Amino acid sequence: MTPKDNERLTRVTGDAPMARMLRENYWIPFARSESLAAAAPPQRVRLLGHDLVAWRAEDGTLGLMDEHCPHRRASMALARVEGCKLRCIYHGWQMDEAGRVTEVPSEGERSALFASRVKVDRRLVREGGGLLWAFLGQDEPPELPPLPFMDVSAEGRWWSRMTVKCNWLQGFEGALDSVHLNWLHQGWAEPGKEKFLLDAPSYEIGETPYGLRTAAIRSAGEPGKVHFRVAEFVAPFYAFSASRQPVIPTDCSCFISVPIDDETHMLFFGFWDGTGKLSDISRFFSGLDPDDLLKGDYTRDNNWGQDREAMAKGHFSGFTASVLHEDLGVQASMGPIVDRSLETLCGTDLAVVRMRAYLLDMLAHQDAGDGVDGALDGYRTSGFLPFSYVAPEGADWRDGGQRMLGAEV
Repeated sequence: MTPKDNERLTRVTGDAPMARMLRENYWIPFARSESLAAAAPPQRVRLLGHDLVAWRAEDGTLGLMDEHCPHRRASMALARVEGCKLRCIYHGWQMDEAGRVTEVPSEGERSALFASRVKVDRRLVREGGGLLWAFLGQDEPPELPPLPFMDVSAEGRWWSRMTVKCNWLQGFEGALDSVHLNWLHQGWAEPGKEKFLLDAPSYEIGETPYGLRTAAIRSAGEPGKVHFRVAEFVAPFYAFSASRQPVIPTDCSCFISVPIDDETHMLFFGFWDGTGKLSDISRFFSGLDPDDLLKGDYTRDNNWGQDREAMAKGHFSGFTASVLHEDLGVQASMGPIVDRSLETLCGTDLAVVRMRAYLLDMLAHQDAGDGVDGALDGYRTSGFLPFSYVAPEGADWRDGGQRMLGAEV
């Protein structure tokens, strides 16, 4: 990885190539649906370096606009929600979810005419799959992405959201790095159930029309058996994991790494089960706020929350709140934007290397004017779900266990 390539992958603000690709082509999630109630105060949103506010009107209509009032630039996070509109508390300017100024009180009889000439920087917002989505581009947006959790009932899915003080790619690479399960997360394995975590995996990678399929192949802990754990990378920022499979055969999880700016990202982590009933997850996230899972002070000064006393008592990593706190600790410890030209990679980094190459290739196509699949049609027509299963030694991971998007559970 050259410094130039590292810059292309990590810079996500202004006119940077990755910023343009994400902004002009993709719906970007920014909140859990449940976090924004009707008539609740406007919620600040920062995506790709843009400061916005989102609100849900009294009738449930969603709005998303520039954080700053077009008059004197006061924050609309301070605004009043009045029916289906926002009113700035500074001078009373009122705006609707369609991006129109509807009242300028100080203009009196000229209010409607004056208001009609004012431009509001409004963005498109939709709701789906338990998440709120923004489209920041100027052209007609695609449909919401055809992801496997979008049609699952509320009882069959669970989402958490967290803000992490490092670049989006650092937060995403861990989702395709299966070998770290053997080490970083070993304290969360269920004793006797996850025998496949005894050995480091070998990797096989398959390219798809939408990204990559990554197979981590391990000994199953019994003679003549092998374990396959296959994840899906759906470009640009989705990763589907086999989660608690094969213990819970239909259980899946999703990582979405959303760039806030160059040095901060928003991670969405969730479970879903296509049967419509999600198995209990309380032991993993008990007592944590799903809208701010990493609430607290995590800095270099306190080793990002690591508890050395817990380590002395037997906890491997010292991050005891959740598995995601373990990821946070190591990813933030790399610095705001890690210099990948200084890495020393090995065989088990193959999935990460291939993912980086895939994204760089997407940027090259964009630079050439070829466009990218912002609608995720490739996944819609040929996407797979993640899977995990034990097979006889010598089996091919492509021949068993997989389920295509939309297949019967």
